[in-house]
Amino acid sequence: MHSNLSTYLLNIKTSKVIQGLKFPLSLFVVYALFHILYFSIADKTLAQIYHAIVVTPSASVINFILPSEQVIVSQNALISSRAHLEVVRGCDGIGVMMLIVSAILVFSTSLKHKITGLVSGVGLVYVLNLIRIIGLYFVVVFQRDWFLPIHSYFAPTLIILLCSLFFMHWAFMTSANESH
Repeated sequence: MHSNLSTYLLNIKTSKVIQGLKFPLSLFVVYALFHILYFSIADKTLAQIYHAIVVTPSASVINFILPSEQVIVSQNALISSRAHLEVVRGCDGIGVMMLIVSAILVFSTSLKHKITGLVSGVGLVYVLNLIRIIGLYFVVVFQRDWFLPIHSYFAPTLIILLCSLFFMHWAFMTSANESH
């Protein structure tokens, strides 16, 4: 009797451990697959994408805020008489976007909630990254020595924190909506 009880309890503990690891392991696998796909895209192709959806809108906003900058776009770079800022692989917000998309895809919820989360999450990352790039342009222009710490530490950490808060809020709201 004692060994049957021990086996039963061990199976329950093992089952809970497996359940507890399901989300992070699934997240890791999906993120890794996105990462492999991302790095299979040629740099030249990414430069064209950056030009269209990151650099051109950033230049438009900068020129709207401060027309005297007269920022032009050249391939994947913002260029003016006071700054040259290139958007390259790793500075495009895709890493965080892949992370939030992976988390939403592996989270156990309805397709409707996943689609809402994906659209909202991708939109959030896109807007935050545009704000980051525009902000970095102004840092280069007005406080060049702040560029490295803001670019390497502050901005990425802030974006990851905001996206984590978004995911927690979305997951909580999704779970609350499905329990009703």
